[in-house]
Amino acid sequence: MAAAQGTYNPLLSKRMPKDYKRQLSKDDIGMQARVLLNQFIYDRISRELDTDQVPSSEELQEPGTPTGPPLEHMQEIGRALRCIGDELDKSENIQNLCSQVSPEASSETFLNVAKSFFSDGVYNWGRVGSLFYFAYKMVMKALNKIALIRAIINWVVNFITDYVAPWIIERGGWDAIVEYFGTPQNQFRFVVGLGIVSALGVYLYKTWH
Repeated sequence: MAAAQGTYNPLLSKRMPKDYKRQLSKDDIGMQARVLLNQFIYDRISRELDTDQVPSSEELQEPGTPTGPPLEHMQEIGRALRCIGDELDKSENIQNLCSQVSPEASSETFLNVAKSFFSDGVYNWGRVGSLFYFAYKMVMKALNKIALIRAIINWVVNFITDYVAPWIIERGGWDAIVEYFGTPQNQFRFVVGLGIVSALGVYLYKTWH
């Protein structure tokens, strides 16, 4: 029986030519986002806390959660996301936003904050990274509540799947962040644009809360 469209089949992929590239689905992008987000959160928490205080990457998701097609440039994507996170550490606006939101806030509040990053209709990797960073800051407030951490990760993954995945697919998948972030000009453009979106996020959160 043929594999269903959008379903990752490792056996089928082995029979494909080496230059074959399967069209990613929204669910693929969401499942890959979970892997990247878990690693992003784990890395940043590990830099702040002692090892025994850091939840393992396995604890950050429900057992048996699918993770989608493998990412070709996993380390490079992670490095780009870390660079975004380092810049956001310096942003007073996004720090203020994160301090105002409780990890136990309603899903509607989380959705409104997430939407605020893209409310002007502009999508870029810096704004996607901002969403990862916001999730990490919420997780830091809920370290002793694994069920709540998993819920936070789930809402971010669901938001990316529902709202951001089409844009990522148009770029060619998560690997495109490596090319985008690879030049000093793009890095500068990211930093400038980030200040705008962070301020926007604070304003809209105050408006909706």
